[in-house]
Amino acid sequence: MRDHEVAGLLDHAVATVELPPGLAHRVITRSRARHRRRLLLSGGTVAVVVAAGALVLPQPGPAGRGGGSEGGGTWPSAAVDVPAGIVGADGRPVTQAQVVAVGRVGTETLVLIRREPRAEERVAGGQAAEVLVAPDAGAPRRLLDYLSYDLACVDGDEVCAAVRSTSSGLGVAVARRSGGRLYVLVQAPQGRTVEVFANGVPHPLGAAPQGAVVEVVAAEPYEEVQVWASTEDGRRYQIPWAPGAVLVD
Repeated sequence: MRDHEVAGLLDHAVATVELPPGLAHRVITRSRARHRRRLLLSGGTVAVVVAAGALVLPQPGPAGRGGGSEGGGTWPSAAVDVPAGIVGADGRPVTQAQVVAVGRVGTETLVLIRREPRAEERVAGGQAAEVLVAPDAGAPRRLLDYLSYDLACVDGDEVCAAVRSTSSGLGVAVARRSGGRLYVLVQAPQGRTVEVFANGVPHPLGAAPQGAVVEVVAAEPYEEVQVWASTEDGRRYQIPWAPGAVLVD
């Protein structure tokens, strides 16, 4: 393989964020032929892998916040500590066992606190939470007294129905508009990974047993945003939006 052909392949890989079929084999084969070329190609291959990773993997931004993505919004942020002053409906400070999910939303922290579901919902396998927000400046306040979730799957989603029947829970998603921006907080049980799609743009969040947040671009969350979870065995299902799960300023 000539140098200009190698360069063309590497340029193509970076441009498409894909490695052309057989590239690794061709690089290794030629590297055995000439020691000098081995050094050149191995260095070039590492550059391609690093460049591809830089385009695909989340890039940390200033002060620990995610940087911008090409499709709009920011990369996901991991769960954070529950702010001081958060209390449950009984007026007592919440414990970690009561917290369904927590995550940073702009200059605020969203906290979902587990609640006892209504009798008819509990029988059907439903779960419930209240939603609180703690701004960086100011006292925490309750946004939603009662959010019912885990009661339904998207019609025809057999994987979702099968996962629900195990009583391990589907997970929960809440969208929050803050300062003209839209953030999605997602939680899914241990052993699952989650991904948010906003107008077809994917936002991988990974595992989120305590919650993870991503900023997305969408005008109508119920219609334009989908939240998906994948189990360890590769099955995939959609976490349905619960009524009242899109919180508007």
